Amino acid sequence: MIKNFEHTIRVANINEEGRLGGPQMRMALVASGLGKSEFNKKIDITFIFPKEDSKEFRERCDAIGIKYFLFSFTKISRNWINILKYLILFPFEVMKLANFLKKHSFDIVHASGGSQQFKGIIAAKIAKIKVVWEMNDTYAPFVFRNMYFLFSRLVNCLVFGSNRTKEYYKNITPKNKKNFLIHSPVNVNFYDPLFNFPIEEFIKRSIDEKKIIIGTVANVSPVKDLKLLLKIAKELSSYLNKIIFIVVGSVHNTQRNYYENLLDDINREGVKNFFFLGPRTDVRPLLKAMDIYVCCSKNESSPLSLLEAMAMKKAIVSTDVGDVKNFINNGIDGFIVKNGDDNSLTTYLKKLIDDPKLRFDLGESARKIVKDKFDLKICVDNHLEMYQKIVNHYK
Repeated sequence: MIKNFEHTIRVANINEEGRLGGPQMRMALVASGLGKSEFNKKIDITFIFPKEDSKEFRERCDAIGIKYFLFSFTKISRNWINILKYLILFPFEVMKLANFLKKHSFDIVHASGGSQQFKGIIAAKIAKIKVVWEMNDTYAPFVFRNMYFLFSRLVNCLVFGSNRTKEYYKNITPKNKKNFLIHSPVNVNFYDPLFNFPIEEFIKRSIDEKKIIIGTVANVSPVKDLKLLLKIAKELSSYLNKIIFIVVGSVHNTQRNYYENLLDDINREGVKNFFFLGPRTDVRPLLKAMDIYVCCSKNESSPLSLLEAMAMKKAIVSTDVGDVKNFINNGIDGFIVKNGDDNSLTTYLKKLIDDPKLRFDLGESARKIVKDKFDLKICVDNHLEMYQKIVNHYK
């Protein structure tokens, strides 16, 4: 139950990863929703994230009027030189962040963007500020597991992005730790399939040729398993003149080799209907153009792009990631397959390619699910309640 606020709650939302992905888009969407809620003058949110690789994220924040500060966060990686640099600079970056948090008198630090948000948590404790740690992935490297248990004892509460994430961290975090379950939100008024969007020439040409567009919105990385999508495109070669595959998303520097390997596979196998379109500030025009949306991910908490596609009335075929099984009834609202199961993916895609009425029916059902369960207002209300409880009750 949301009660009246006694004073403005100042929240520092810290993300040590500046690249625009699902967690960053979720942060921006929730902050935007809080700004438009009836309590907008009682919640003051500031984002803190690194300058490196954050151009798209900064543009998103500027577009919707979110305050942010840029910090130098050294990233941890498998490179030993980078690991050493990370460890050496760690205390200096933490102290700089803690001093900033003290100076600006924040009430809450919201460490978001994934499980490896250690600097924000320590800085909050040094600054004597309450902290919530958001978990929205289902992959904890073994070497970090003891650290997760330790750091989760330092925070006031945890927030999970899905039931599967909560279950995954059940044995890594203290059993009595206060926690919230808050799913990714979708602004269903923004993702409205009835809008008329400008159509890119490439897409217009495909529509004019009456080709069925199968697509996904995903940054190019192994966790999205785009090799599986490419394999399916090859297996559907008999539909070559009837379908095209499009991937909408960024290629970050750390994934350049993976991307180039995919391009080599495309050229070597002679796949003529598989296209990387790069990132888009607004993905709605391309989502509307798609006939079928495919999620091939190996790991997800609550796949935001999939929910946005559902809001746009797309027929969905997805691997069993996050809480997909909890809101998609297989064969009724979409199709779900085991991770890496190219045979089932191919079978369901054939079914949808050949049956336009089925595509329409699944799309209608998909939007209803998002409106009922994932509307932005639900997520905003959950965040308001969480911030109130942290400030007023949680020690």
